[in-house]
Order: sequence, then C-alpha cells, then structure tokens
Amino acid sequence: KKNFKSQQYDATIKETQWPIIYSPEYNIAFCGLERLHPFDAGKWGRIFEFLKEAGMVRDDTVIEPMEAKEEELLVVHSKQYLGELRWSVNVAAITEVPPVALLPNFIVQRKVLRPFRYQTSGTIMAGRLALERGWAINIGGGFHHCCATKGGGFCAYADITLCIKFAFEKLEGVARAMIIDLDAHQGNGHERDFMNDNRVFILDVYNRSIYPHDGFAKRAIARKVELAPFTDDRAYLDAVRRHVEGALNQFEPHLVVYNAGTDILDGDPLGCLSVSAQGIIERDQIVFQKCRTRGIPVVMVTSGGYQRQTARIVADSVLNLHSLHLISCDEAENAPLPELPRRDVLAGATTGLPQSHSDGGLFARFRSCLSRSSSSTNNISSLNSPSELMGATGEADDQNERRLLSAWVDQAACDSVPVNSAFTVGDCEEPGVKISDKFEVTHDSAAVFTCDVSSSDTLNTGHQCAVSSGSSSVNNLTKADNKIAELVLGQETSTMGAGHSDVGFERRDKISNTCEDFIEGASTGVNKKENED
Repeated sequence: KKNFKSQQYDATIKETQWPIIYSPEYNIAFCGLERLHPFDAGKWGRIFEFLKEAGMVRDDTVIEPMEAKEEELLVVHSKQYLGELRWSVNVAAITEVPPVALLPNFIVQRKVLRPFRYQTSGTIMAGRLALERGWAINIGGGFHHCCATKGGGFCAYADITLCIKFAFEKLEGVARAMIIDLDAHQGNGHERDFMNDNRVFILDVYNRSIYPHDGFAKRAIARKVELAPFTDDRAYLDAVRRHVEGALNQFEPHLVVYNAGTDILDGDPLGCLSVSAQGIIERDQIVFQKCRTRGIPVVMVTSGGYQRQTARIVADSVLNLHSLHLISCDEAENAPLPELPRRDVLAGATTGLPQSHSDGGLFARFRSCLSRSSSSTNNISSLNSPSELMGATGEADDQNERRLLSAWVDQAACDSVPVNSAFTVGDCEEPGVKISDKFEVTHDSAAVFTCDVSSSDTLNTGHQCAVSSGSSSVNNLTKADNKIAELVLGQETSTMGAGHSDVGFERRDKISNTCEDFIEGASTGVNKKENED
C-alpha cells in the first residue's frame, strides 16, 4: 500500500502568503554544465525576481516548499527507477548533458536532482493550495516527459502525476482531474502514468513533428491537438480556445493541472512553433478565465522554455492574470513587513555566533564573518543593522536569515532613512524617502549588506570595489535592474592597515549561491585565501 504522507500537505501556510511556490533551490548551477543544455536552468529564479521587481511578491509572501522525500516519490515511482538515478550515467541521459555521467553521483544528487526534487514538491503543494485558494502557481515543475519508471527530456520526477495522485488521496471532493498540457512537446510521461485511468482527462496540444514521438502514450490523450511546425498566434490561440472550452464541458473536472510551457515561443530551438510573447500571455489568460469562471481549482506549472526571454514572459503573464483579477490574494498584497527584533532585545546579542558552516551555505559564512566583527558598534539611524539581525538569529536557518536581511533593507528604504546612512532602494513610495540614481553605503562595521539596485547594467567601479570598515563607504553605485548586490566581509589585509577589512562586491541575480560558489565567482576584491572557519 502506498504511503501518502506528505510534508507539503502538513506544512502550515499563512494567509499572508500567495499561493505561489518558489525556492532558490529550484535553480541549477554547477561549473557551467547547465549551459550544455538549451534549457535555461536559472529561469525560475529570474521569474521570481521579475515578480519581486514588479512589487507583486516578497520573499516572505511566497511559499517555499521542502525537498521531496523518497517516501513521497515512491507514491508514483518504482524503487528500481529511483535506484537508477544513483547512477550518474542515467541522469546524464535524462538531462541530455553527457558530461554529467563523469561526475560522482553525490554531486549529481545535490546539484542536479535536488533542484528537481524541490520543484516536484512544489507541484505537490500546489495541488493542495489550488483546492484551498482556487488557484496556485509553482514557479517550476512541469516535468511531463517523466513517468513512474522512466525519465527523459530534462525530466527526472513525475511531478504532475504526483500532484494528482496526492490530490485524489488527500483532498476531499477531488475525484476527477484534468491535465491541460500546452507545452510544445507531447506530455508522454503523465500520459503513460494515467493510461486507462478514467479519473484523469488529458488535453494535449503539441507540435507533431518533434520529440518524443511516443505513439503508445498518445493512447491516453482524451483530446489530442497535433500542430504543424511554425504554427502562429492566430491558429494556435483558436485551437487552444476551442479545445479548452470543449474539454471542460466534456469532462467537468474537480482539479485542473495546467502545464504552461513557453517553448511555443517563436524562435525556440526545440519547440519549433511561432507563437509570440503576447500570444503566450493570452494563452494563459484563456486557461485561467475558463477555469476560474467555472470555479475549477487550477494549478499552473512552468515546464519547458528554452530561450532567455521566457522568464520575462512568464512573469508578465502572471502579472497580467493579476491585473485581470484572475488571481489575487488580498492578505498577501497587504501583508506588513516582517517584524524586526527590538533594539533592547538585540543588545549584546552579536557575540558568540556559531563558527560551524553546517552545509557550507552562504549565510553560514556570513555568521562566521560577523563573529569577527561583532565588537564594532552600529549606528544607522534608529534601525537595527544586518549585523545585529544576523547575530540575533543565532542558529537560525539560512532562509530565516535571508528574510531578516530582506526585511531590514525594505525597512531602510521605507522609513525615511537618510541616503548616506543606509540604503536607497528603487520603487519605494513611502513619503519622505529620497530616491536617487546613486546612493552611498556607510557603516561603522562593513560586515554584510544586501540591497536592491535598479535601472542600468553598469557600476562606476567596474563591478568591484573595496571598502574598509570604520570610515570608508561604497560610493556612486549606479542602479542596476533590480539585481542583488552583496558585500561580503573579507580577511584583514596589511594593505588596508590594522583594523581594516577588504570587502569584495559582486552583483548577483539571487542570494541562493553557496559560499563556495560565491567565492569561486567573486570579484578580485575578495581575498580568496580566507580561512573557511
């Protein structure tokens, strides 16, 4: 008997969180191997950053899933298949990146399969949230080429099948489900899994001339729409509108899982269709309108998309759904910033920080760095510094520390703090805040700063700079399209003089990199020989 216990169904979800699921763990990056496949293995993080930039979400108003456990995966997958994933050569075949076969499997598990497991759990959780809120979006998932016993096409886990299986078992009133698969490729994975299962209706609209050409799996498609190569907006949207309407009238599901691949975009090297960016946005609108007007809960997963601009298109589509009130969450939109610890509680709390790195994460390194500078005093208006906040967290996990830092920056931007004493962050509409094209960072102890900057792609300092603690500042940083700027405390150097620290600066798309990844890619301002304790 299958064990349907799921941490995603047991997790507590706040009313102030959107039914939008994302984790920095979704993104795949290891020694450049991710570039050997056309898939944009960092698009999920960029979708999230675009939504943050638009002001729709914050770190604390989206839901972070946990990594899917083996017992959850066994609800669909065989033990034999999961065992096969312990051989790197098999993972190389699934991801279509041959050099992966040469890597030790423990690295493959952590750097390749772990992100897939996080995305898979996100899709499982989306099923629950859709029933609770009426809709849910996993900024990831959609691994529609993977079935219970076989992976392929960059799909290692059958997240769509798992979502529906858990919904049938765990959610009251869900007896029929529909998969609307509008990725450019045939969804042969879930089709094989639900072969002869009358509880699941599959509508699949795909390019008939491309991978996977799975004739056996096609038998499971209840409504099959095979497109000619280079089908354009008009023909594509007519087909989608007609067949989504017809499928919903024919089957009347209790839950819809919408596989919203963007590889239908004109110019996609693998999708070979000719749909415009606006066509994709309109397609998603059609699906949500037809489901939401019928009161049918809908789960959206992002699936394929092999061009750099697809992240922007997905974000624009979500924003369009929001503007049309097809998705909303008043509690999340009006959620206050996370409450910061009071200064009197924090007094003296910056000493005795843990020295261990646990899993080597970036924020574990921050703790170590901060412990060396904890004797310095911090004077930034009436606000608590990142140093104090980080120190107060003690053994707290990296996720909580990241949220504290984010909250501190938001507070600094929106509480009338003078520009030269903290941060000026773009797009803050609170009264009394000075928004300028350039800003300064000054701090008695330049330990850790995280700030959003927006507008251009350049830094006057050539993408790096050095600051000394105590008196110097980071000056004239040109705003850069809502990227994350990170300052990391380095080792004391003789060139800076006694008591000064060399601080390296580098723009990053996210704060999810491990300490090792950051040091490898850091600017020359960081002393790479610094002890890791």
